[in-house]
Amino acid sequence: MKYIIGTRKSKLAMAQANFVCKTLKQSYPEDEFIIQIVQTKGDLILDRPLHEIGDKGLFVKEIEERILSHEIDIGVHSMKDMPAFPASGLIFSKPWKREDPRDVLILREKNSLEELAPGSVIGTGSKRREFQLKQLRPDLTVINIRGNIDTRLRKMEEQKLDGIVLAAAGLHRLGMQERITMYFDGNQMISAPAQGALALEIREGEEKILGMLDAFADEETANQIEAERGFLQEIGGDCHIPVGAVCKKLKDETYELYTMFGNETGSRQAYAVVQGAKPSELAKKAATQIRQQMAGFVSLVGAGPGDAKLITLRGQKAIQEADCIVYDRLSSPELLHEAKPGCEFIYVGKASHNHTMKQSEINKLLVQMSMKYEKTVRLKGGDVYVFGRGGEEGLYLREKGVPFEIIPGISSAIAGLAYAGIPITHRGIAQGFRVVTAHDKDDKLADIDFASMATGKETCVFLMGFSKVKEISEKLMEAGMLPHTKAAVISCAATPEQKTCVSDLAHIADDVKESHLTSPAIIVVGDVIALREKLDFFESRPLFGKRYLLPAIGEKSTKLGELLQKQGAYVKEIQVGQIVNQEIPFTADELKAVDWMIFTSKNGVNAFFSSMSSSKLDVRNLAECKIAAIGDKTSELLKSYGIYPDLIPKEFHSDALTQELRKVLGKEEKVWYFKAKNADDHLKKSLQGYCKFEEIIVYENKSVSLEQKEFPDIKDYDGVIFTCASSATRLIQKSGKEWGSSVASYSIGPKTTECLKKLGIENIQEAKRADYDALCELICCSCGQSHTNMV
Repeated sequence: MKYIIGTRKSKLAMAQANFVCKTLKQSYPEDEFIIQIVQTKGDLILDRPLHEIGDKGLFVKEIEERILSHEIDIGVHSMKDMPAFPASGLIFSKPWKREDPRDVLILREKNSLEELAPGSVIGTGSKRREFQLKQLRPDLTVINIRGNIDTRLRKMEEQKLDGIVLAAAGLHRLGMQERITMYFDGNQMISAPAQGALALEIREGEEKILGMLDAFADEETANQIEAERGFLQEIGGDCHIPVGAVCKKLKDETYELYTMFGNETGSRQAYAVVQGAKPSELAKKAATQIRQQMAGFVSLVGAGPGDAKLITLRGQKAIQEADCIVYDRLSSPELLHEAKPGCEFIYVGKASHNHTMKQSEINKLLVQMSMKYEKTVRLKGGDVYVFGRGGEEGLYLREKGVPFEIIPGISSAIAGLAYAGIPITHRGIAQGFRVVTAHDKDDKLADIDFASMATGKETCVFLMGFSKVKEISEKLMEAGMLPHTKAAVISCAATPEQKTCVSDLAHIADDVKESHLTSPAIIVVGDVIALREKLDFFESRPLFGKRYLLPAIGEKSTKLGELLQKQGAYVKEIQVGQIVNQEIPFTADELKAVDWMIFTSKNGVNAFFSSMSSSKLDVRNLAECKIAAIGDKTSELLKSYGIYPDLIPKEFHSDALTQELRKVLGKEEKVWYFKAKNADDHLKKSLQGYCKFEEIIVYENKSVSLEQKEFPDIKDYDGVIFTCASSATRLIQKSGKEWGSSVASYSIGPKTTECLKKLGIENIQEAKRADYDALCELICCSCGQSHTNMV
C-alpha cells in the first residue's frame, strides 16, 4: 500500500518527516511511504512576527486541506504549531516519544546568560520567550527575528546579535546540539505547550493508518501532551497571547505541570505549578490558578427591554467603563453608544432558531475575554436572571475562577406590559402575577401548570412563546379559563416598532396572525388588559410608528433625535460629518481691538473658547467686545461660558442677523465672525460695506465616508430631516435624489432649503424658526398631530 506523507519544506520539517517515514518503512516494509512537500502561509511571510499574521494554523492549513482531499495520507507537524483541536474530519494519532521540550540560548560570543552585558540584544520570534527572558534579565534588549533555524543563525551573525533563543528539539533533530550555549530549566523558561512533540494527522475513519501510527505511542509523552494542550484549551490562548506549559513526570509516577500566561504587551503575567496523577485535572487546576491571578472583572448586565433609557444607572456605568461588551439581539444597540472609544463589541445573537453562538460557547468566550480585558460586560436583554441564562454564565465564571457581578435589569415581563398600557397588577383586578417561559429546551411547549392558571386570579405572562400563542390559548381554555378572557400579545416591547394586539383567548391566535406581529413578543392573559385604553402612554404619542432619517454631524446622538423620540418617532441617525477644531493663537491685544464677535453655531462657540483656553486667555479679555449670536442654543452655550449676547435676531438665520447688525455697526468697527472652513461667505458679502469685517476659521465640518452596506434605503422612511446644508449635500450625493418627491424633507431654515432645492429635492417643509423645537413641531403638525411637552 502506498502512503503519502505531507510536510513543509524547511530542514526541520523535512527532518521530522524523514524520521516518521524511516520509522514506518522499517516497521512496515511491505508498504510504500513517500514524502510530499507543501508550502504553507507561514512559510511565505517571514518579515512579520507570528502573532501579527495569523492563528496557530499558520503552518498547517494547506497540509490539512490536502489530507482531506486524499492527496496526502499523513501530515507531519510540530505539535506546538497545532490549534487546540484538529480541523473537522481529521484526527491526531497518539503521540510518539517527544524530543527535549526545553528552550535553549545560543550566544555568539559569551558563554552564559549571566555574562551578557546590560543592553545585549537577543532575537526571538516568540512573545512567550521574550517576556520570560525579560523576567530573568530585565536589562536585555529583545528583538523580533523570523525564519528557520539556519536563517536565524545567519541573522545572528549578520546583524551582530548577542544571541537567539530556539527550541532544543529542532536543534537535536538536525544534529546541531553543539551550537547550544545553555538549556533553560523548565522553571526558568516555560516552553510552548507540546514543544518537542510531533503531531501526526490523518483523516477520521482511517483505522488502518491510525493503528500503524499508534503502535509507536509513548504513554508518558501522551500524558504530558494531554496536560499541556489541555491547559491551552482551558485557558483559551491564541497566537496573540503568550502561553507556556511543560509537564514533567515525577519519581512517584505523578506529574508536575509548569504554566504561564500573559497579556499581549507583557505588562501582566501569571505563573502556576500544580501536581497530580491525572493530566486533565492538572490542566484545569493550573488554568484556574492563572485566572485567579490575572482574570479581569465580568459584569452580567440586564439591559432592560427595548428602550435604552430603561438601563439602570449602575448598568450604564458598567457599559461606559467596559473594555469589551458581549451583547445579544434583545439589548438595545443604542447602549453601545455609551461605550468608550476602543471598546471591543462582540455580537452573540441568540435569536430563536438562529443562534450566532451557542450558550456553552458564550460561557467560554466570557472567560477568554476576562483574560484579555480588565472589564468585560455581558449585556443581556431584560433581566440577567429572568429566563436570561445569567445563572449558567455566573456558575461557569465561578467554576473557572473569574470574578463577576450581577447588575439586574428591568424585566420585559413588567416593563413590556407597562409600555403597552397594561399594569401587571391592579387592586381589585389582579393581586399577583405569574411569569413563565413558554418553550422548553427542545422548543416544544413547556410543562406549564395551566390548571392552576385557569382557576387563579393572577395576570399570566408567557415569555419566549410567540410561536406557541395558539397552543397556550387552547391549553388555558381546556383547563377551564373562559374563552372571553382578555388576552394580548406585545411585539417588540418598549421599542419604536412596538405593536400590541388585544383580543380574547378564543380569537387571539387568529388576530395575531392577521396583525403580522413579529418576535420577540410577550403574551399576556388577564383582566388587567382592559385598562390599556386608558393607561396607554407609549403608542398614543403623536409620532409613534413614524420613521425618520437624520443625517448628523458627529458621533453622539443629537438633541433633535431625542426630541423626536420623545414624541414617539423612530430616528435613524447617520453620521455624515465630524467637527474638527482648528486651534488659533489669540493675543489679548488682538481681542481688545475687536468691537463685535459673531457666532452662528454652537460649534463656533466651542471652537473659539478652545482656542482661548490654549492661548491662556478667558472672558476677561472680551470685556470691551459686543457679542451677536443666532439661535437660542448658541446663546445658551455662550452663557455657559459666562457670555450674555448683546444681539440675537428674532428669526434664527443669517439674513435676519445681517439686518439687525446693519442698524448698529459703524464703518470703523472691527467685526470677527467665527466660522467653519467650508462655510459660505454670505455674511461677509452682506456686512463688508458696513464695518471692518474679518472671517476667523476656527473649525472644519469634515465629511466622513458612508459605507454602502450601512447606508439606509430612504424610501423606508416617512421623512428625512436636514439641519444644515452640508448634511443635505453629503447625504444626497450618496443617495441620489430619486426619493426627493416621494419622501418628505424637513428643513431647519432658508439656507438649508435653498441647498435642497438646488440638489433637486421637491417635497420640502421648512421650520418657522431655525431651531430644533420648531423643527420637531413642524414634523408633528405635518402628521396631523400636536406637539406634546414630554419630559
